[in-house]
Amino acid sequence: MSNTQKFIGALKQINKGVKDSSQDVTVYFGEVIQTNPVNIQVDQRFILDEDFLILTNTVTGKDMLQKEDKVILLRAQGGQQYIVLDKVVTE
Repeated sequence: MSNTQKFIGALKQINKGVKDSSQDVTVYFGEVIQTNPVNIQVDQRFILDEDFLILTNTVTGKDMLQKEDKVILLRAQGGQQYIVLDKVVTE
């Protein structure tokens, strides 16, 4: 296989990945029900533990998550991972 064919194959894979992943992101809202380890209840339907969460610097820095905090999450990778973007300000 030539380098050109390999390059074209790689571009096809990248393009397929972009199309597939663009449909996999969903926004959810949740509530922190436990902080150590972090557990978040999502839309009163299911609970996510740390195995399914990716915590951003925003929620792990000086303004760490507290019990009963409301958070915004993005579901990625077919629902296997949830990115905790930030806290929701309700005041």
